[in-house]
Amino acid sequence: MDFAEAQKEALGCRKCGLCNTRTRVVFGDGPLNAGVFVVGEAPGFNEDRDGKPFGGASGMLLDRLLLSVGLSREEAYLTTLVKCKTPEGRSPKPAEINACRPYLLAQLDAIDPKVVVAMGDLASRALTGRKESASRIRGRAIPLDGRYVFPTLSLQRALYTPADRALLVSDFSRLPELLAAERPTTYETLNVPRVGGLAEAEREPLQPGLW
Repeated sequence: MDFAEAQKEALGCRKCGLCNTRTRVVFGDGPLNAGVFVVGEAPGFNEDRDGKPFGGASGMLLDRLLLSVGLSREEAYLTTLVKCKTPEGRSPKPAEINACRPYLLAQLDAIDPKVVVAMGDLASRALTGRKESASRIRGRAIPLDGRYVFPTLSLQRALYTPADRALLVSDFSRLPELLAAERPTTYETLNVPRVGGLAEAEREPLQPGLW
């Protein structure tokens, strides 16, 4: 499925029960040549109303994080694991994530970003294939299929916890190093140092995630 087909199908999708709770499908937003691809969990109230990902307070925080590393919202591609709002803002279920999986794959294939920022536990697990929480593996760039998957904390969590917000700022500060690096050719974990260039460390085998 190519990008146009995925978008057309998603806009009328009825593959899971979320079609009954949405106002609008929130497919994604951003340029098709973006180097950074940000994946959240699910649209919320503001996103469902406006049809665009990462709105409201979370979106404002994301805008500030991107600007802190010299990127505008318009330079990143933004999307979520599922494209429809969940009832009462609950986390999406595995079946719902799987229903939207072809759309996310089509987005990744079309955009082919160098860095995929996985925000929160569900995005981190879906994109890396690892079971650990995002807080356990945040700050590591995990090379998968020629891209760096970069797990970090969710925006919602950071909004209410200053310490987590500081960690999120620290993680985003590492994105320029990844964007400047060569694309990876292995499936190994790459720790990103706080200062200096990229250095390889803590090599461990990984199960391929979304790909």
